[in-house]
Amino acid sequence: MKPNLIHWIFFLLCLLSVVPPAVAQQAPAYYVFDGRNLHVMDERPVQASYARWQIWLYPEHVQIPRRTTGLPYSRWGLLEGRSAENVIQQLETFQGFERAYLNFFGPGERGSDTFLNPLGPIAITGEAVKNEPPEAVNLSDLNSRMNRLITTLQPSLENNKNKDLSSSVKDYFEQVENCLEQVAGLYSQLNHANPRLHFIDDGITRTHSRVAQAENGVRQITATLPTVKLPVNHAWKFHKEWAGSDGIIEVTVSEEESGVTVQQTWTGGDGGMRGAVGLTTVPYEDIGNVDLDAPTRRGDSEWTVRLGSAGSPFRETWTAPERKTAKGFLRAVNYETTANFVYLVFNNPADAQDAYVYFLYHQELGR
Repeated sequence: MKPNLIHWIFFLLCLLSVVPPAVAQQAPAYYVFDGRNLHVMDERPVQASYARWQIWLYPEHVQIPRRTTGLPYSRWGLLEGRSAENVIQQLETFQGFERAYLNFFGPGERGSDTFLNPLGPIAITGEAVKNEPPEAVNLSDLNSRMNRLITTLQPSLENNKNKDLSSSVKDYFEQVENCLEQVAGLYSQLNHANPRLHFIDDGITRTHSRVAQAENGVRQITATLPTVKLPVNHAWKFHKEWAGSDGIIEVTVSEEESGVTVQQTWTGGDGGMRGAVGLTTVPYEDIGNVDLDAPTRRGDSEWTVRLGSAGSPFRETWTAPERKTAKGFLRAVNYETTANFVYLVFNNPADAQDAYVYFLYHQELGR
């Protein structure tokens, strides 16, 4: 064995001896709270045994002590649901939005109340279950709406950069963050031993109004920060579609300043459509629904992007030369019409996804 090789082996053995092994990610601890005492569960719970679950939230720099005395009173908020999986899912959703918010606007752009310092899941039992007030129903509705809202908005933060934005964008996302914190804070107040129900009712009413304002502002935000990025690949703009006995449709999508034109040219087949050309104008501002439909039948490989008009139908022109088929001659055509939908069919799912994202991007911008 060569001396150099011996030295390398000795070096690697020394290196491995000082590198600590990777730490396995610990599963969250489960707890039980009976209204007075909080206990750690020894084993993973049977979900059917508990109908009410919570996760308690603490300020950013607060270290959650090992002793459980006083923990219900030092939290700033909580999450509540009907299963451990549900509250864990809520926590992951809110944490994801908080991280996207901080990454977009920068660290230090929010207060100390955070979803990143939690305790739970916690099963609620005994008197704590019996004392659930009716205000919990209204809070549950607000919480569900906030889940939907931030799920819609998070891609806007993740797919864009914070540059040259108006203060209204920052103000809007601060309002969304405040609504999240208000709902979690009201949940915590509602779960106190002697909740101030009149104060909580007023808080629910105010938060309901703010959540409605945030929901109404989604369209304006996505017009500034689309939820998707423009695709880099342009292969989808030039593709062929199989039209059965009518032959092959060669499709070309051309960009214009305020929209696109979709040209469809028929070739081959039995001659009935050979040489026909359809030209559809799709203004960005007239794009309504944008849908991506996967193959519905076994063995079918066609993915369809469907564009619906928002108001005025899309303008179309159709031309075709005189055609000869087995059944006789067909006259030449040249006419204009309109269509409420445009369909683009792809055999390549990646091209279909790129086309879908392209039109969704421009639909959100509302050009």
